[in-house]
Amino acid sequence: MMKIAIVGSNGFIAKHLASALSKVANTELFLFGRSQSNLSGIDATYKLIDLNQPESFMHDFKGIDLVYYLSSDSIPSSSWHNPYKEVEQNLLPFLNFMEVAAKQNIHKVAFVSSAGTVYGTTQGKVDESSATKPFSPYGIMKLHMEHMLNYYKTKYNIQFDIYRVSNVYGEGQNTAKGLGIINTFLEHILHHQQVKVFGDGKITRNYIYVKDVAQLMLHSINNTATSDIFNVSSDNTYSINDLIDIMKKVVHEDFKVHYESSRQSDNAFIDLDHSKISTLHPEFKFTSIEEGISKTYNYIKSLQHNIQ
Repeated sequence: MMKIAIVGSNGFIAKHLASALSKVANTELFLFGRSQSNLSGIDATYKLIDLNQPESFMHDFKGIDLVYYLSSDSIPSSSWHNPYKEVEQNLLPFLNFMEVAAKQNIHKVAFVSSAGTVYGTTQGKVDESSATKPFSPYGIMKLHMEHMLNYYKTKYNIQFDIYRVSNVYGEGQNTAKGLGIINTFLEHILHHQQVKVFGDGKITRNYIYVKDVAQLMLHSINNTATSDIFNVSSDNTYSINDLIDIMKKVVHEDFKVHYESSRQSDNAFIDLDHSKISTLHPEFKFTSIEEGISKTYNYIKSLQHNIQ
């Protein structure tokens, strides 16, 4: 029986990961979050965790084999004018956790990083061996945490998987935090609001459906004795204007688009190569952008109808 924990279990990706993990045989799942209650919808042991007080959760990780670390308290734009936030809210809590992981002999930590920020400005296809030149405090700190995982592997033999995830969308994303362009656009459309685009709409990204991310992250379960880094992205990249064109075909509502000045914190272009993890899982099929947007649209619309 493998004991698996998720730190940050009430987050967007984490909820879908918990659902995927709950279906894996011979595993026991433990959830840790900052809310008083378990919001994942999964029947598993849950505990409130304060990562700034490592002594308070030291014994909770005794006997845990694998930890998925998804706790994050910022987004690229939120720390652009105040980089101290990244150190205080993300780096120090992460180091507190890793010290506990070392003392409790945790075998492996799976860490969600940010493909859209750790590589920085890029040209052409980007794989895991490409240069990392983050320019935002958010990306700089994510990369620093990646390097710290290598430190803890060298010093304490804690293996790691780093998942450099591209732009995620899907059911249940909290857009109030300022993340999630697809979900944000769909919410605005359904509330009869105009869609706001920063820049000329040519910013190009890879967008991946959240359930695909969760499934690919199950890779760590059967590979606890090794460490690796993976780009987690779908098959294609799209500009914001491309997304708008796709949405016009999927949604039933008419909507207008308003273009505003670009933001310095935005990376203009990234085209990720996901062949490393895809080669390890040749049977895996990515959800198409059209299908993913349709599922997300129908989910948000159903929530709107329930409220009414």
